[in-house]
Amino acid sequence: MCRKVMYIREPVLGTIKLSPLQEDLLKTVEVQRLSFIHQLGTTFQSYPGAHCMRLAHALGVSHLAGRIATHLHDRCGGEYGSDLWGIRNLVEAAGLLHDIGHTPWSHTLEPLYLELTGGDHMDLVADMVTGRTVMPVRGSGRIPEVLREHGVDPEAAASLITASSTGKPFIQQMIFGEVDADMLDYLQRDFHFTGVAFGHIEVDRIISTMSIHSGRLVFLEKGLNAIRDFLLARLQMYSSVYLHRKTRIVDRMLLGAARRSVLELGEIPEFMFMTDDQVLSFLENDSADPWVREMAWRVKYRQGLFSQVFRIDAVTTSETDEHFLNSLRSGNTDPARAAALLTAEISARSGIDPGFIIVDLPIEAVKVSEERFQRVDIRFIDARGRLIPLHELDPPFAEYLDKARPNRSLLTVSCAPEYRERAREACREIFERAAEPLFGAD
Repeated sequence: MCRKVMYIREPVLGTIKLSPLQEDLLKTVEVQRLSFIHQLGTTFQSYPGAHCMRLAHALGVSHLAGRIATHLHDRCGGEYGSDLWGIRNLVEAAGLLHDIGHTPWSHTLEPLYLELTGGDHMDLVADMVTGRTVMPVRGSGRIPEVLREHGVDPEAAASLITASSTGKPFIQQMIFGEVDADMLDYLQRDFHFTGVAFGHIEVDRIISTMSIHSGRLVFLEKGLNAIRDFLLARLQMYSSVYLHRKTRIVDRMLLGAARRSVLELGEIPEFMFMTDDQVLSFLENDSADPWVREMAWRVKYRQGLFSQVFRIDAVTTSETDEHFLNSLRSGNTDPARAAALLTAEISARSGIDPGFIIVDLPIEAVKVSEERFQRVDIRFIDARGRLIPLHELDPPFAEYLDKARPNRSLLTVSCAPEYRERAREACREIFERAAEPLFGAD
């Protein structure tokens, strides 16, 4: 008897036809949990439409990975035919499963998992895909079995997800590379649900110009403009959405409350397996700490959200800026420790409880992202078969990318609205003193 084909209507990618493997993985508890994890964390506080969940993104990545594999098979089948035909299930599985270990509220609470275990959510994904870790929810643990039933090695899928695959480079690049299925999906998806007007990504054009050269994923020279648009769109999304001022403030409020509950009070040690609503409801209603309950209430109902009272931006990434940042840290190389010390100083000077002050060093938060912007190893192949890196094909654009920064803020201070003036005055006194050695006193 023929198996009924499953189709999904998707607002970003249109109608998606699921393979038997995708359909079986979609039915697992671990994948279904992603229906209750916000793709963009607390960004909906700034962009009300940003309520897309991670399951839609996972389906999108899986679908695009399959499309890329099919295209590469059609274009390069003579040389890589058996490899390409055999990896479609593998990359579709990796795409659908790559986020199942995400903490509640996506990247917002991921630092807690790092502090709790020393690993990131990708490590947890790999353990769940291979069966080394089973989520403490009824029905969990079937993923390795499903993968094997469809001829996919769980260890191979896990290695793609953790970017540690030892196979041919182009297979890894399809999932996590310079221009991969993950970014192709989340950028256009996040444009759609935030409603931002800039940034158009020609996904069809990008995929159609993909090829393989010496085992690596490359692009035909005619795809340059589409790749340029993609890279610019990524930069714009970081500066305007992912690092939005209000989103970072709400993120820090929620992270502070969760850190107190999870790490200091030990109230929900397995928080990483919960959903957004479960964590936020626990923090608001069941935490033993009144401050935690207060922070969760403010975040959940958008009441008394903290507001920015002081900000220092860097016009350039000069040595003077770096020196000033180091002076603010008081010799601490750890940003979290430096922020804690500054919070304590502002609290002592203003008389405000430190729990109602947030000191943020945004430039530290984007260093990993900046490395992705600067290390763009995208290669093109021309009509004569010559391999040309981006910096040779378009030097001015490559130079622009090298200098571009998604965020130039050295430091921001936010506080509860009822303490705004006291906090602002304390910041003026503290940071004007710190700047005197660099710019001189009046």
